[in-house]
Amino acid sequence: MPHIVSIFTHFSNQQNSLTCIQRLAEQLRRPDNILIINNCTDENDDTAQRAHELATQLMGEGILHIIQMESNLGNAGGCARGLDYAFHQLKADFVWVLDDDSWPRAESLAALCAQEVNTNTIRMSMVIDPSRGDELSWPLSCRSTESEPWQHIAKRKLLPSGNIISSRGGWLGALYPRAAWQRAGLPTEELFIRGEDEEYPWKLRHAGFNFITLRNSPLEHPSSKGALIEYRLPNGHSFFYEPGLHISRVYYKNRNWAWLQRLAQPRLIQTPLRLLACGAYIACSLSAMIYSNEMGIKRIYQLFRALHNGFYGKLRPY
Repeated sequence: MPHIVSIFTHFSNQQNSLTCIQRLAEQLRRPDNILIINNCTDENDDTAQRAHELATQLMGEGILHIIQMESNLGNAGGCARGLDYAFHQLKADFVWVLDDDSWPRAESLAALCAQEVNTNTIRMSMVIDPSRGDELSWPLSCRSTESEPWQHIAKRKLLPSGNIISSRGGWLGALYPRAAWQRAGLPTEELFIRGEDEEYPWKLRHAGFNFITLRNSPLEHPSSKGALIEYRLPNGHSFFYEPGLHISRVYYKNRNWAWLQRLAQPRLIQTPLRLLACGAYIACSLSAMIYSNEMGIKRIYQLFRALHNGFYGKLRPY
């Protein structure tokens, strides 16, 4: 039996983290260890103690591990430390990446383990929002056959048929094998949030891995507060805007997107293409801000600041 460690970061919501432990204890195939990366430095936060008590009560001694961060490293930074700890210290064969507010159903991990794959295929849970009738929490980049182009699908009913869906990868719900850590390293800590979901799969695809998402491995996670605004672009790609997102999260999302464009197109000759992409991104963002009544000086400033920093490879914090 492979040794599986489930990891997630904790920052402020104690009940979310305790619920996640509860759900992991209910798995038909339990993880061998649970690792919490504690980004909270509040001395009055007793989550570590309560988490140990709950995990011991439900699963026994020694299952839960907690590593305390010196400061809030965000999800990217925390999980980068967590991946390294799980593979290096806990000798994991696989790491299942969750978040404190992503809760697997009882069959989720068992379904991932039951799906036979080759050594270069990474299995992922399907991330859904139960408050919206198990609709996708966010768009899934997928395709039906290798000859078809990749598409961002926002509605579950529009996904390719069958249990196994060829996808472009992701972060939340991924069951990463030890070989991923060995060949692609870790996510970039400075991404903080809203970046590891694209950057790490990009690294893994370039290391020779592919991804599949499994319908029968549901992972509950809340979706955007407002209905996503989608613009279909002439190149076949889609732009999505999330109304109601806190401006700091918008900053990191925009900065990390521009940084990833630089990572994917590093040559000087490709600079005009990146400039064109940033121009289209700005136009779509401003249009979506107007449509959702979120146009404001601060948001406009942070949009340009984020894209400027990412374009020039500067992962400056919000």
